[in-house]
Amino acid sequence: MKYFILSGLILIFPVSMKAQNALAPVLKNYFRTHPFEIRFSSFITSLQEDPWFSTDLIERRTDSSFFFMSGSYKNFNPFHFETKEVRLIIAEGEFVHTDSLQTLDTIIYIQLLGITDTLLSGQQLVKKEYTRFQKKYGTAFWINNNSKNENGAKLVWELTNYFIYPYSISPVTVAWGRIQETAQYVFTITIRCTVKQNVAEFILPPDGL
Repeated sequence: MKYFILSGLILIFPVSMKAQNALAPVLKNYFRTHPFEIRFSSFITSLQEDPWFSTDLIERRTDSSFFFMSGSYKNFNPFHFETKEVRLIIAEGEFVHTDSLQTLDTIIYIQLLGITDTLLSGQQLVKKEYTRFQKKYGTAFWINNNSKNENGAKLVWELTNYFIYPYSISPVTVAWGRIQETAQYVFTITIRCTVKQNVAEFILPPDGL
Protein backbone atom coordinates (compact mmCIF):
# COMPACT_ATOMS: atom_id res chain seq x y z
CA MET A 1 0.00 0.00 0.00
CA LYS A 2 1.92 2.98 -1.30
CA TYR A 3 0.26 6.28 -0.47
CA PHE A 4 0.64 9.56 1.31
CA ILE A 5 -2.34 11.25 2.94
CA LEU A 6 -2.72 14.93 2.01
CA SER A 7 1.01 15.13 1.47
CA GLY A 8 0.95 17.76 -1.25
CA LEU A 9 -0.04 20.74 0.87
CA ILE A 10 3.40 21.95 1.89
CA LEU A 11 3.39 25.64 2.66
CA ILE A 12 6.18 28.14 3.14
CA PHE A 13 5.72 31.17 5.40
CA PRO A 14 7.86 33.71 7.24
CA VAL A 15 9.58 32.23 10.27
CA SER A 16 8.09 32.55 13.72
CA MET A 17 9.87 33.29 17.00
CA LYS A 18 9.27 29.85 18.48
CA ALA A 19 11.81 27.49 20.00
CA GLN A 20 13.39 24.92 17.72
CA ASN A 21 12.84 22.19 20.28
CA ALA A 22 9.04 22.46 19.93
CA LEU A 23 9.05 19.30 17.83
CA ALA A 24 10.81 17.20 20.49
CA PRO A 25 7.69 16.22 22.54
CA VAL A 26 5.82 15.30 19.35
CA LEU A 27 8.62 12.95 18.31
CA LYS A 28 8.89 11.52 21.80
CA ASN A 29 5.18 10.88 22.30
CA TYR A 30 4.23 9.62 18.84
CA PHE A 31 7.27 7.97 17.27
CA ARG A 32 8.85 4.76 18.52
CA THR A 33 12.06 5.79 16.75
CA HIS A 34 13.03 8.74 14.56
CA PRO A 35 16.13 9.96 12.67
CA PHE A 36 16.69 13.13 14.73
CA GLU A 37 18.20 11.11 17.57
CA ILE A 38 20.32 8.68 15.51
CA ARG A 39 21.92 8.58 12.06
CA PHE A 40 19.44 8.14 9.25
CA SER A 41 20.83 4.76 8.19
CA SER A 42 20.58 3.59 11.81
CA PHE A 43 16.96 4.77 11.87
CA ILE A 44 16.15 2.55 8.87
CA THR A 45 18.05 -0.36 10.40
CA SER A 46 16.23 0.06 13.71
CA LEU A 47 12.90 -0.28 11.90
CA GLN A 48 14.01 -3.41 10.09
CA GLU A 49 15.19 -4.94 13.37
CA ASP A 50 12.22 -3.80 15.49
CA PRO A 51 10.16 -6.88 16.49
CA TRP A 52 7.07 -4.68 16.70
CA PHE A 53 7.45 -3.36 13.15
CA SER A 54 6.68 -5.39 10.05
CA THR A 55 8.10 -4.06 6.78
CA ASP A 56 5.92 -4.81 3.77
CA LEU A 57 7.73 -2.77 1.13
CA ILE A 58 11.19 -1.30 0.76
CA GLU A 59 12.62 0.20 -2.41
CA ARG A 60 16.23 1.29 -2.34
CA ARG A 61 17.24 4.49 -4.08
CA THR A 62 18.55 4.07 -7.61
CA ASP A 63 19.54 6.41 -10.41
CA SER A 64 15.93 6.50 -11.57
CA SER A 65 13.86 6.06 -8.38
CA PHE A 66 13.66 7.39 -4.83
CA PHE A 67 13.84 5.50 -1.54
CA PHE A 68 10.52 4.21 -0.21
CA MET A 69 9.69 2.08 2.83
CA SER A 70 6.42 1.18 4.50
CA GLY A 71 5.23 -1.14 7.22
CA SER A 72 2.92 -1.48 10.20
CA TYR A 73 3.32 -1.80 13.95
CA LYS A 74 2.12 -4.53 16.29
CA ASN A 75 1.65 -3.77 19.99
CA PHE A 76 2.37 -0.07 19.45
CA ASN A 77 -0.32 2.59 19.30
CA PRO A 78 0.66 6.15 20.31
CA PHE A 79 -2.78 7.53 19.44
CA HIS A 80 -5.65 8.15 21.84
CA PHE A 81 -8.10 5.97 19.93
CA GLU A 82 -8.35 2.31 18.99
CA THR A 83 -6.79 1.75 15.60
CA LYS A 84 -7.22 -0.89 12.95
CA GLU A 85 -3.63 -0.29 11.91
CA VAL A 86 -0.68 1.90 12.83
CA ARG A 87 1.37 2.40 9.69
CA LEU A 88 4.70 4.15 9.07
CA ILE A 89 5.83 5.36 5.64
CA ILE A 90 9.27 6.78 4.82
CA ALA A 91 9.51 8.25 1.33
CA GLU A 92 12.07 10.33 -0.49
CA GLY A 93 10.67 12.88 -2.91
CA GLU A 94 11.31 16.02 -4.89
CA PHE A 95 10.55 19.44 -3.48
CA VAL A 96 10.58 22.70 -5.44
CA HIS A 97 11.59 25.77 -3.44
CA THR A 98 9.85 29.07 -4.07
CA ASP A 99 13.04 31.01 -4.76
CA SER A 100 13.56 32.82 -8.07
CA LEU A 101 15.35 29.80 -9.55
CA GLN A 102 12.67 27.31 -8.43
CA THR A 103 15.45 25.24 -6.90
CA LEU A 104 14.81 21.50 -6.90
CA ASP A 105 15.58 19.67 -3.66
CA THR A 106 15.24 16.12 -2.34
CA ILE A 107 13.58 15.68 1.03
CA ILE A 108 12.40 12.84 3.26
CA TYR A 109 8.78 12.43 4.34
CA ILE A 110 8.15 10.35 7.48
CA GLN A 111 4.46 9.72 7.91
CA LEU A 112 2.77 7.99 10.83
CA LEU A 113 -0.84 6.95 10.25
CA GLY A 114 -3.46 5.90 12.79
CA ILE A 115 -6.07 4.13 10.69
CA THR A 116 -9.55 3.31 11.94
CA ASP A 117 -12.71 2.02 10.26
CA THR A 118 -15.09 3.46 7.66
CA LEU A 119 -17.89 4.38 10.07
CA LEU A 120 -18.77 7.92 11.10
CA SER A 121 -17.64 7.00 14.61
CA GLY A 122 -14.17 6.53 13.14
CA GLN A 123 -14.36 10.02 11.70
CA GLN A 124 -15.12 11.43 15.13
CA LEU A 125 -12.15 9.59 16.63
CA VAL A 126 -9.61 11.01 14.18
CA LYS A 127 -11.12 14.50 14.39
CA LYS A 128 -10.83 14.35 18.18
CA GLU A 129 -7.18 13.29 17.91
CA TYR A 130 -6.53 16.21 15.57
CA THR A 131 -8.10 18.66 18.02
CA ARG A 132 -6.25 17.12 20.96
CA PHE A 133 -2.92 17.43 19.14
CA GLN A 134 -3.54 21.09 18.36
CA LYS A 135 -4.46 21.91 21.96
CA LYS A 136 -1.48 20.05 23.43
CA TYR A 137 1.28 21.03 21.01
CA GLY A 138 -0.01 23.89 18.88
CA THR A 139 0.95 26.73 21.21
CA ALA A 140 4.65 25.92 20.72
CA PHE A 141 4.42 26.53 16.94
CA TRP A 142 3.37 29.10 14.41
CA ILE A 143 0.59 27.38 12.46
CA ASN A 144 -1.43 27.50 9.25
CA ASN A 145 -4.71 25.59 8.88
CA ASN A 146 -6.39 24.17 5.80
CA SER A 147 -9.62 22.24 5.35
CA LYS A 148 -12.01 20.98 2.70
CA ASN A 149 -15.79 20.96 2.82
CA GLU A 150 -18.14 18.70 0.91
CA ASN A 151 -21.19 20.37 -0.64
CA GLY A 152 -20.19 23.58 1.09
CA ALA A 153 -20.85 22.28 4.60
CA LYS A 154 -19.50 18.90 5.69
CA LEU A 155 -15.80 18.77 6.54
CA VAL A 156 -13.99 15.97 4.70
CA TRP A 157 -10.49 16.71 5.95
CA GLU A 158 -8.49 19.18 8.01
CA LEU A 159 -4.77 19.88 7.92
CA THR A 160 -2.38 22.02 9.95
CA ASN A 161 1.17 22.95 8.98
CA TYR A 162 3.36 23.67 12.01
CA PHE A 163 6.42 25.94 11.85
CA ILE A 164 9.34 26.40 14.22
CA TYR A 165 12.00 29.08 14.41
CA PRO A 166 14.17 29.69 12.45
CA TYR A 167 12.93 27.38 9.67
CA SER A 168 10.50 28.82 7.13
CA ILE A 169 9.52 25.42 5.71
CA SER A 170 7.08 23.45 7.84
CA PRO A 171 8.78 20.40 9.40
CA VAL A 172 5.53 18.79 10.56
CA THR A 173 1.97 18.55 9.28
CA VAL A 174 -0.96 16.95 11.08
CA ALA A 175 -4.17 15.97 9.31
CA TRP A 176 -7.28 13.85 9.45
CA GLY A 177 -9.21 12.58 6.49
CA ARG A 178 -10.16 9.47 4.58
CA ILE A 179 -7.98 7.04 2.65
CA GLN A 180 -9.26 7.03 -0.90
CA GLU A 181 -8.41 3.38 -1.55
CA THR A 182 -10.18 1.94 1.51
CA ALA A 183 -12.58 4.70 2.70
CA GLN A 184 -11.11 4.28 6.20
CA TYR A 185 -10.65 7.34 8.38
CA VAL A 186 -7.11 8.24 9.35
CA PHE A 187 -5.11 10.65 11.50
CA THR A 188 -1.63 11.41 10.17
CA ILE A 189 1.55 13.09 11.33
CA THR A 190 4.01 13.90 8.57
CA ILE A 191 7.58 14.93 9.38
CA ARG A 192 9.79 16.51 6.70
CA CYS A 193 13.55 16.62 6.79
CA THR A 194 16.60 16.54 4.61
CA VAL A 195 19.51 14.15 5.08
CA LYS A 196 23.09 15.41 4.82
CA GLN A 197 26.04 13.15 5.56
CA ASN A 198 23.63 10.62 7.06
CA VAL A 199 22.20 13.18 9.50
CA ALA A 200 18.56 14.32 9.44
CA GLU A 201 18.09 18.09 9.46
CA PHE A 202 15.20 20.51 9.09
CA ILE A 203 14.84 21.95 5.60
CA LEU A 204 16.41 25.26 4.74
CA PRO A 205 15.51 27.36 1.68
CA PRO A 206 18.32 27.79 -0.91
CA ASP A 207 19.26 31.22 0.43
CA GLY A 208 19.56 29.97 4.03
CA LEU A 209 17.49 31.08 7.04
